[in-house]
Amino acid sequence: MGPDQVIPTNGCLLLVDDEELNLDMLSRRLRRSGFAVEVASSGREALQKMSIQEFDLVLLDQMMPELSGSEVLRMIRLRHSSEALPVIMVTAVAESEKIAEALEHGANDYVTKPIDFPVALARIRGSLARRSAERELRRSEERYALAARASRDGLWDWNLNNDQIYYSPRWQEMLGIDLSESVASSEVWFSRVLEADRNATRAAVEQHLNSNEDVMQLSYRVQRGDGVMRWMSCRGVVTRDSSGRAIRFAGSQSDVTDEKTRDSLTGLANRTRLLGELESLLHERTRESSRYAVMFLDLDGFKSINDSLGHVAGDQLLQQIARRVDQAALAARGPSGIRALVARMGGDEFAILVSGRPVNSAEVAQIAESVQAAVALPFTLKERTIHCAFSVGIALDAVAHRTPEDVLRDADIAMYASKLRGRNEAVFFSPEMHEAMVDRLHLENDLRSALVNEEFFLVYQPIVDLQTGFISGVEALIRWKHPARGVLDPDEFIPIAEQTGLILDIGRWVLRHACEQVLGWQHGLAAQQRLELSVNISPSEFRQERLVEHIRRTLNETGFPPAMLHLEITEGVLFEDLEAAKLVLAELKKLGIGLDLDDFGAGHSSLRYLREMPFDCLKIDRGFTSRLSPQDPLSAELIQTILQLAANLRLDVVAEGIETAPHRLKLQQMGCGFGQGYYFSRPVLPADLEQLLAAEAPLKLRPQDSPQPPLSPAAPVMKPLEFSCG
Repeated sequence: MGPDQVIPTNGCLLLVDDEELNLDMLSRRLRRSGFAVEVASSGREALQKMSIQEFDLVLLDQMMPELSGSEVLRMIRLRHSSEALPVIMVTAVAESEKIAEALEHGANDYVTKPIDFPVALARIRGSLARRSAERELRRSEERYALAARASRDGLWDWNLNNDQIYYSPRWQEMLGIDLSESVASSEVWFSRVLEADRNATRAAVEQHLNSNEDVMQLSYRVQRGDGVMRWMSCRGVVTRDSSGRAIRFAGSQSDVTDEKTRDSLTGLANRTRLLGELESLLHERTRESSRYAVMFLDLDGFKSINDSLGHVAGDQLLQQIARRVDQAALAARGPSGIRALVARMGGDEFAILVSGRPVNSAEVAQIAESVQAAVALPFTLKERTIHCAFSVGIALDAVAHRTPEDVLRDADIAMYASKLRGRNEAVFFSPEMHEAMVDRLHLENDLRSALVNEEFFLVYQPIVDLQTGFISGVEALIRWKHPARGVLDPDEFIPIAEQTGLILDIGRWVLRHACEQVLGWQHGLAAQQRLELSVNISPSEFRQERLVEHIRRTLNETGFPPAMLHLEITEGVLFEDLEAAKLVLAELKKLGIGLDLDDFGAGHSSLRYLREMPFDCLKIDRGFTSRLSPQDPLSAELIQTILQLAANLRLDVVAEGIETAPHRLKLQQMGCGFGQGYYFSRPVLPADLEQLLAAEAPLKLRPQDSPQPPLSPAAPVMKPLEFSCG
């Protein structure tokens, strides 16, 4: 390396000139300025060198033989853009037309002959600096574009001076806009925002632009071109001029639909999604496709699963149920044009929004039936078999519905009506139900104070030895003397007590008062006489953790003999969780009390209950007894089968609902041990029962139409609806 040479650091240049002296002089000076330099004495030689080597800039003479500088420039631009490879033309001062032609064909700059080296050097450095900046800008834009694609965000850039907005392809895709459409105004944005959110979104943007804050963040819903609703989160930054006026507004839009609208436990839509979809339908209800129906589903007895198996198992059950409900609803969608959106509303509550085309009540009922059938199949949790059922309330499209909450309210009311009818039913809402629900709320408020105000009282129905006619026991039943409504049947308030949890306190009151009352009667009887007490246990009481402890304490504090107490338990309680029921029954049996399987044959009768659980007695459901007649021999055969089964298992039998002398006689002939019903006595007040006990005589046969034993004036004349207590 000679003394006038330096290590090249500023880039590699290609000098093209047919005059050797110009090439030599200029190349030496450029090398001393830190450039690597290659030379070419013709256009063809320059093109050949460019095909095998990369250059940062070309200094190209205009006037050359064979190929002129303009012709070479055109060939260069076929392969290299002006940003990728800057070209500076060298021309005579008088060749203004040539200069203009070169600039039109892609020259980046020009210098004139004779070359003023400081000027040429400055222009070379300027072109290289611009090239470097443009490359860095392009790399930065590429990085930004890649980051935007990776984040799946839509970008927008709003020129506030002319209301023109750039929307990125991803932004248009998020809103279902065809990329071929011309979209450049703010109206394109706001027109896609859901009508219910549009005014609030406009106001938020305008308020931000008029404020002193730079960063804005807001959420809204959009209606895509295909009708699908999506939830968006928008973030923008404002640029202001020297006076503080907003002149540019740019930012990003993120689709947060899954985050906002998906239930994390089950993967179903959540309450927010269903309410949003329903709100959209209400806003567009003039369209045929906006007609709807909402099914509200409440899982019966779910609390017992959480209490007995734990919340983790409860969550696993909800996940299994969600899959079945969604599959059943998916089958209902099919090719019929019906949309069925399944959502978990919270806890053990689900909902299904049916839309897509006008649907009738029969179609909605069919969907509800499919869902209930799917959930009725057994589930397995922790090696236990679990049976579940839904109470379903249905609200159809109605003019009275103004908000999504109106629709859910009606569906919820119908669901409670389903529970009152015995659960596992689908009930359609009617306006009368709303009035009934208001009435129910008043009754619930009154029920909360009934215990404190001592408004409850007990009546007793005798249980009779069918062979002797003597009273062997009594069943305790509750009545409510309402201060305004008079005496209320249990079916008017017990379901409310169950749903509100008041049944636990009421049940403890019943058990204590019944034990004290019957124990007093027992003391007045002859030593050889035995008066047993039967009390029902409700599902809520059976599931409570401290049931056994409460009963033990009541027996200890009242002194009531455990062997004289019978707890009546329905099959439905056992059906919810058989394994947990076995544990509770075993603990109750340790107390020495009797266990009766109530309403046998009316529900999910299973020999497994009798084989695996420590029952002492079967109570034949009144539905069998009431049909006993020569015209219905099947009922007699069924009762005879039950009696034979009980005899084989050494179980006592009580027949409920004995209303006539033939009923009593037939049951006696078949070998049934005990019975109760209006034939012997209605449920009576304690004073009236005392009279029956004091008579020390059997309740004799009498004609079916003969008058009943007199009741005291306060005694209600009602059917004996059994009360649940514990």
